Amino acid sequence: KQHAIVPSAPMVLKDDPTLMFVNSGMAPFKEFFLGNAEPKSSRIADSQKCLRVSGKHNDLEEVGYDTYHHTLFEMLGNWSFGDYFKEEAIAWAWELLTEVFKIDKDILYVTVFEG
Repeated sequence: KQHAIVPSAPMVLKDDPTLMFVNSGMAPFKEFFLGNAEPKSSRIADSQKCLRVSGKHNDLEEVGYDTYHHTLFEMLGNWSFGDYFKEEAIAWAWELLTEVFKIDKDILYVTVFEG
């Protein structure tokens, strides 16, 4: 969908004194979301290396007790900076899964968060 593919940012963002480590896929794009900088593209996709650290969503105590809590993980992201929103992103995700990856629609479960 014409996203610019960007490499993972470093785990330590040298130009951001508010974060010691990257802890989310959106952290490297914080300045764009805040309106402090302009992205090179209005559509970006990446695979961001992240470090699980304590904070608002602290689940460090879960590391090692199951198969999905790790201290280092990667977050896949597609980002829109004023270009598209959830309706398009959801439709494109469904298209990717069912038409590109050819996953049978009958074995997929869709959930919606209404909070």
